[in-house]
Amino acid sequence: MKKISIIGFGSIGCYVFKHLQENNVRIDSIICKKGRENEALQSLSQKLETVNSLDEFKDPPYVILDCAGHSALIEYASKALLKGIHFITLSSGALCDDKLSDQIKTSSEKGGGKFIVAPGAIGSLDILSSAKQGGIHEVTYIGRKPPKGWLGSRAEEIIDLNNLKNGSETHFSGTARDAAKLYPKNANVTATIALSGVGFDKTKVTLIADSSITTNIHELEISGKFGTSRFTVSGFPLPENPRSSALAAMSMVAEIKKFLEIP
Repeated sequence: MKKISIIGFGSIGCYVFKHLQENNVRIDSIICKKGRENEALQSLSQKLETVNSLDEFKDPPYVILDCAGHSALIEYASKALLKGIHFITLSSGALCDDKLSDQIKTSSEKGGGKFIVAPGAIGSLDILSSAKQGGIHEVTYIGRKPPKGWLGSRAEEIIDLNNLKNGSETHFSGTARDAAKLYPKNANVTATIALSGVGFDKTKVTLIADSSITTNIHELEISGKFGTSRFTVSGFPLPENPRSSALAAMSMVAEIKKFLEIP
C-alpha cells in the first residue's frame, strides 16, 4: 500500500484527513513542528506516525499532502521531491518567488518526485490553460469575502473590518505577484490562476471586503483570441475557519484520489 503523509492539522488538514478516511484512503503519518505532535494527533483524533523532518521517516511516504501554508511548501517541497516523494500542495502563492519555483522544478527533475498544485477554490482553469495556447489578452481575478474572511490579513491595516457594515471596500488592486506576497494566507487562488495563465506579473487582481455577502466569491475573467470567458464561484468557507475555503479542501481530496487513481 502506498503511504501518504500530511502537513497541516488546521481546518483544511482536518477536512482532508476525515474525507479521505471516508473514501478508504489512509493517511499514515503527519509532519509537524517539534513540540506540536500531541496537538496534531488530538486534532486528527488518530494515532499516526509523527515526524518533524523527512529524514526521520523509516519508510518514506509515497506522497505528501501540503495543507499547511507557504512555510510548509518552502521547507518541505524541494527536499521531498529530491527524495522521489511526490508532493501535492494548496500553497501555490509561495511560487510567486521565482527562485523557489525554479528550485522545486529542479528538485522534481533530479529526484523524480512529481509536484502538483491542487486547483483550490477556483474553476475554469481548463479554459485558461487552453486559451493560453492560442493567445491571451487579459486575465482578471476579483476576490470578494465577508469582512471576517479577511481577518488576520493585510486588509486589517487598510479597512476597519469589524465595523464595515454597509457595502464593500477594495483593499488591494495590483498584480497576482504582489497579492501572493502581501496575502500569503488568502491569495492562493490568484497564484493558481497566474500559474495556469499569463503569469504573476500580467494577472490583474482586486481583493474586496463586502459586508453584503456571506460566501467567498471568486470571479475570473479571461479574454483572448478564443473570445471571452467569465467564471464565478460563490463558495462557503469551512465552518471552523471563515478564512478557509471548503472548495479548496475538497479540491485536495479530489486531487489525491485522481493521483492514486481512486474513483
